[in-house]
Amino acid sequence: MRQVLVALLMLAPLVFVPSATAIEGRSTSDIICCPATDVELFMLGSADSGTLSPFAERLADDPESAVIANAVTSEEVVATWRLQDLYAGEVPESTWSIRLPLLVENAGGAQVNFSVEVAIGSNVYVGELPAPSTFVGTGQSTVSFDIPVEATTVNDGWDLEVVLLARSVIFSVPQSGSQLSVQWGSDDADASITGELAVVEMNLLDVETDGADAYIGVVMASPFGTDLLAFSNDLTLRLGGSVVSGDPVETQSADGIRVTWTYTDDDPGERTLSLEVTLRLQSGAATITSEPRDVTFVTEGGEGGGGSYYPAEEPLRTTGAGSSLTVVGAMDLSQDRGELVIERETSITLDGEMAFWMRWALDHLGSEDLALSPTIRSFRAGGVGDEERESRMIESVERQEFEQQMGKLHVSFLSNGLGLKPDELIGDSGDFDTVGISLDLHGEERVISHPLTITIRSRERVADGTMIDLVRDFIVVQPVPFWSDWSIDLTLRSSGLTALAGLDLGDAEGLTLNHRRLPMGEVAVLSGSDLDQGLTFELIAAPTSAPLYAPMLVLLATLGVLAGGLALGWRVSRNRRRALLMTEVVLLGIIVVAMFLFAYPSLFVLGAAGSSAFIWGVTALVSPRVARSAGQAAARDMKGVPLPTFACPACGTVNDVPSHERPLRIVCMGCHRGITIQG
Repeated sequence: MRQVLVALLMLAPLVFVPSATAIEGRSTSDIICCPATDVELFMLGSADSGTLSPFAERLADDPESAVIANAVTSEEVVATWRLQDLYAGEVPESTWSIRLPLLVENAGGAQVNFSVEVAIGSNVYVGELPAPSTFVGTGQSTVSFDIPVEATTVNDGWDLEVVLLARSVIFSVPQSGSQLSVQWGSDDADASITGELAVVEMNLLDVETDGADAYIGVVMASPFGTDLLAFSNDLTLRLGGSVVSGDPVETQSADGIRVTWTYTDDDPGERTLSLEVTLRLQSGAATITSEPRDVTFVTEGGEGGGGSYYPAEEPLRTTGAGSSLTVVGAMDLSQDRGELVIERETSITLDGEMAFWMRWALDHLGSEDLALSPTIRSFRAGGVGDEERESRMIESVERQEFEQQMGKLHVSFLSNGLGLKPDELIGDSGDFDTVGISLDLHGEERVISHPLTITIRSRERVADGTMIDLVRDFIVVQPVPFWSDWSIDLTLRSSGLTALAGLDLGDAEGLTLNHRRLPMGEVAVLSGSDLDQGLTFELIAAPTSAPLYAPMLVLLATLGVLAGGLALGWRVSRNRRRALLMTEVVLLGIIVVAMFLFAYPSLFVLGAAGSSAFIWGVTALVSPRVARSAGQAAARDMKGVPLPTFACPACGTVNDVPSHERPLRIVCMGCHRGITIQG
């Protein structure tokens, strides 16, 4: 008895020790979604290792294909596609359907018999064409058939596998090179399988509050990973029947991705509201709706969390949808002590998820948390203390430390943190004489989703006359894109004695290059908006101080050639008609000046000026002479001699002689008689 009593006394403390959950205040979860729903899965990837995805955004421009070049008389595997790591749930009894684009070439058609095996875990279901064989004509066509699927229970970690088999293929009127291609994976060949399947699981977390803000977190888990948030439509949280506005914050969770909405209570106090999450997986598909839940929380007055959730874990840089990126820059080419110097200023503006991640990272400078990404942990604490760190505000000391340390870390930060190629965007940092970094928070110091701008200034010396890359495609193409779209506005300038010879962009869809030459230097603007991350381009030039390319010297030489040509033509045409010559002077002068302003190669401009001068000389030489009568010559010689008067012999009226021309006939003002003056 005594031994039993001792044992009970030893176990008693365990009864009263609180659980780990209570000690650490961890959130609990409640599965609120989702049962099986109709979903169309597109076939992607190669024939040997294909995948399935419900998102048409994953379709490529060019299709994948499996080619059958010979008649098939026995069963053979055409292609296999898999969807891994399904979630536990029920698959109801239903009929799945498959749709396959086919292409018959160099034959009148083909008799085909296909079958498909759909394996859900260890359960295999078979479907085939309705007839023993189906005729498909030459060219493009589509075949469809059904797969009956029985009700089954899916366990965690099971895979969905779709295997396409060709049982027989017989060509009709075959020719040399007859073949049948099964196509998939592109917009024009969107092969798919449709059925009822559970594709997402939602776990509702305990509501967290801070002042007037309530944070409602839902963990989204899906075999499609971040694509679920990137490409699905209408992810919405409703509280009390009203949609919670604002962009949610996404962080990585052990079971998926945590999506946290912020609900700001205008009338703080205890609330009990009905909660519902809706998700539309595909455009035109049915809405997936979670089970309704009543949540109770208490909010308080005051500013609280400032209207935005501040996660304890590092937020995702992207959920797949990507953020907006804007690059605005300037390059100035000049001479310094006989050497060519390029001064760059590149401003990188971030928005969306990437901006929130960077603000959160700035508020964690110097943190020793091993869970942080290497990009954040590469920054030292410096002057940042514990009071400034994780304060939900970006203090001036954090901004200053970032600007200072970025002088050495800008290459790794741009590449590893932002997914950019620094050498292609700002030049090779190994050639920089100086580099400076500044950070603009756009008037907002809180850790919220708000744009910010990183400006990098550098100065480097370049070789005279050597072709270099001024800027080229600088975005690292990633399976889960960081950037939804990006834009660029880059201005290049030279001095009056320097030039960007051979400036060329090549063929880059969406980008434009506007190049002008002014007396005080060249100006070129590279611009584009709503650009794709996969865009490739290259802007090249050969910076030079050669007199043949210097804008000011080219202009003086051009004007000198034109002035010489005009002077020569004017002298040659002194006794000739000049109407045609003056017309050519105006037209050709405008053309030559336009060629200079629109930055045609200097040799073209000087050549056009020389050709214009030559044309003016030829025109002046072949222009007709001006014809003059003898009377006109005499009148020209008498120019300046005073005109005489005389009295009429008949009436004595004094009349003026209006001209020096002789003989001259006039009418008397008195008697109106005609009088002829001979000398």
